[in-house]
Amino acid sequence: MKNTSLLRSALCLVLLFCLMGALVYGVNGVAAPIVAENERRAAEAAAEAEKALLGDSVLLYDRADPDASTLAVSAESVQSVYRDETKGQYLLRLETSEGYSKLPIRLTLTVDFEGKIVDLTVEENPDDKDLGEDFPASFAGQDSTLSGVNLVAGVTFSSSAIRGAVNDGFNALIENGLFAAAEKDDSQLLNELIPLVYPGIVNKPGVVQGEELAGSGNVVSGFKAANGSGFVWFVTDNGANELAVWTVLGGTRLYNTAGEDVTASADAALLAEIDALSAENAEDLSKTYEKNFGRMLDEGAELTPVSIPGLANSVTAAYTVQGAEGTLYAFAARPYGYSNEVMQLFYVLDETGAIVSFRASELILHSDYFSSYQLDEPAYKEGFLGLTADSYTGEQALITGATMSTDAVDTATADVFAAFALLTENEVNA
Repeated sequence: MKNTSLLRSALCLVLLFCLMGALVYGVNGVAAPIVAENERRAAEAAAEAEKALLGDSVLLYDRADPDASTLAVSAESVQSVYRDETKGQYLLRLETSEGYSKLPIRLTLTVDFEGKIVDLTVEENPDDKDLGEDFPASFAGQDSTLSGVNLVAGVTFSSSAIRGAVNDGFNALIENGLFAAAEKDDSQLLNELIPLVYPGIVNKPGVVQGEELAGSGNVVSGFKAANGSGFVWFVTDNGANELAVWTVLGGTRLYNTAGEDVTASADAALLAEIDALSAENAEDLSKTYEKNFGRMLDEGAELTPVSIPGLANSVTAAYTVQGAEGTLYAFAARPYGYSNEVMQLFYVLDETGAIVSFRASELILHSDYFSSYQLDEPAYKEGFLGLTADSYTGEQALITGATMSTDAVDTATADVFAAFALLTENEVNA
């Protein structure tokens, strides 16, 4: 009886599996044609939409076949360019992977023959945070200056990537002589100059991170860097609009709208005014720096703060160190990490420029909210020891699953090597 019961159970299971298989086969048999028909209709709809969009357009450039193109385009974000004589506009397919996720963001940009944007459509955006409807709409009517397009707070990487791709599209049209570039006013020129002359005040997309300040006298207004590295000031000098950069290590530099350093010819009273206003608003972080270096150096090591004229990156403190090991150099860097919050990283280099000690107050900001990153912190820090400017590749900064921290450490490390090179060069020339 027991064997009969087992046999019946086995037969029931076999019949059940057969029935389930038949049901699945039947469902697939019914569903497959429906799915195929839906896919066919979707493909037809996409083709019709593409045909309606392109109309009588003529293909001028195709990245997949540049030799057959009539335009020369260097920007990798520009995938194709069409010209529509009937509508009097150019249509560009753009693609950028400079957003937060590093996955492709695909755009369709239409620009009229006068150089004004007709429309910008975000076809595909894999980044988690929504740009909203207002950001793409803000491009309509803009010329090549994009003066009316502001990045989206909290989505700066993606919005900056999109703005950069649109700028690439404009440049492709302008460089091929299809229309002339629009002129930028002094304010826009000076604002665009900031990431170039003072990278320490901006995040990776190039957006200023800091508090807006009122000016006085010839200083119109300015920004105090969130990382404490210094200030940018918009100033007037004998009727000319200029940009002043004051950093805690590098002192004051003055630039005109063409990006030329005009410090040497600047009025001494203006430079003194900038120095005084900056010093008045600066904060002293020396105790924090020296406390951290005290944990990295031998007992009794003597720290002497030094300036590095012209330095304007994320390095906010520099010291020469005298101790049992001879002369060392200590640097504090404060790059922008996750959500543009300031990170604190500390480096000690020997006389050859090799890292002999590396410390971080916190490598992963808000670690309680993240679980995807992989970090063996002691091994990670040890991986920096012995690195020089020549052997550092950026790969040593990689923290898997922590893009912002990786970018911050990479920025800080490169900035420290640059600071060491400038400091030792100044010592040689002194």
